[in-house]
Amino acid sequence: MHAGLTRIIAAVKNACFGVLERLRSSKAPQLPAAATARLGKAWDHVSKLAASRDDSEVPAELSRPLDLNVFNCRARIGRQPDGESWKSVIVVDICGTIQAPADGHEVELCVAIKDVTDSESESLSILNRPKQGPLNPSSHFAYRCDMGRLCRQRTLLEDWTAVGQISPDWFVLPRTGRRRLQCRTSVVSRQTGEQLAGADCIVIYENTEIGYLDVEDNIQRAKTLAVGVAFSVGAANGHLLDPEVNVICAWAKTNFGSADASAGARLELERALQKTASFFRRGGTLDLREICGEIVEIAPLIGRIEILDLCLRVAAAKGQVSTTELKLLKDLSDWLQVDRARLRIMVEKILPVEMHQGHDAEMILGVTETMSQDETRVQLNREYAKWSSRVISTDPSIRRQADQMLKLLGEARTQYVGVKTAR
Repeated sequence: MHAGLTRIIAAVKNACFGVLERLRSSKAPQLPAAATARLGKAWDHVSKLAASRDDSEVPAELSRPLDLNVFNCRARIGRQPDGESWKSVIVVDICGTIQAPADGHEVELCVAIKDVTDSESESLSILNRPKQGPLNPSSHFAYRCDMGRLCRQRTLLEDWTAVGQISPDWFVLPRTGRRRLQCRTSVVSRQTGEQLAGADCIVIYENTEIGYLDVEDNIQRAKTLAVGVAFSVGAANGHLLDPEVNVICAWAKTNFGSADASAGARLELERALQKTASFFRRGGTLDLREICGEIVEIAPLIGRIEILDLCLRVAAAKGQVSTTELKLLKDLSDWLQVDRARLRIMVEKILPVEMHQGHDAEMILGVTETMSQDETRVQLNREYAKWSSRVISTDPSIRRQADQMLKLLGEARTQYVGVKTAR
């Protein structure tokens, strides 16, 4: 909530100084080059980090003396074939002592992973990657696999033994970049579910994918920028009117506020919005092309369509749309990389022809300058068929719009095709 408010104010301040902060200030982190070294037995391979890595970053589990009287674990970055290339995996090794209730006890391995990059006391959850659909914030990742049967009641592993490989395809991290992951490794009885042995270890993992918290930040950033774009549409004719401000404020309160927000928080949001409105009423402007470029980088198509929908509703708030506003909306559609055909569908729904001060052939009729005469004829016939079926609608507003559209189509046929249309 407070972060959203801060960003709204910051967007205005940045505009005043002519500076817009770019979300992506650098390229996405790349996986370091890996080299393979033999440690212990032939099966044990460790992918080392790049040569520039400080020796102090080597996990303690790889260098400290081992106490084989207790259970030990370590996690390291390994590789496994992925078609014609390789992909990184987290390899879990164990050694030391496992005490079971009896000989021949069946056990399984459980590995719970947390992100402790920022603080071990305030760790971040790692989520299960869904096969389809959105992420579930309450679905925390944990790796489980069958370890089979322990031969003896007291099992001693004298050397590191690889017991699991965890693929990044199975989980989603909170942030991109270099992350410190804490792995809680347990050997659990399959009969009782009781933990027979457990230990913690740290692994450094380079995450090249965008994290789920990064996604949330991008969504909030895009919404903050959307407020500035919407105010720019309202002020396109040089006057920002109250109905336009009301539409923007209602949208912002829905997207930045919450039902349980305190009165103080709601007041803070209201003040931020009024401060932004005052900026535009004083003649302030934003570099909309640059802002839209940033939105394209951080927001999916559906989010950009929602922003364009907000802008159309702002334009409709005063009951009519000028040619200047319509041109700006077309530019925004291009800058946000929303197809003009989709924009036209939205305009037809939100800005019916009776609101237009001028007649934009592309937005109203679907006719563009690049069309040939035959293509124009086909488009006008398509529109005529659509609107002629609506003149008998039970909705008076639809009938009224259909009558206006058929009149414009008749004039357009004469203008573009040279054919008169009889009604």
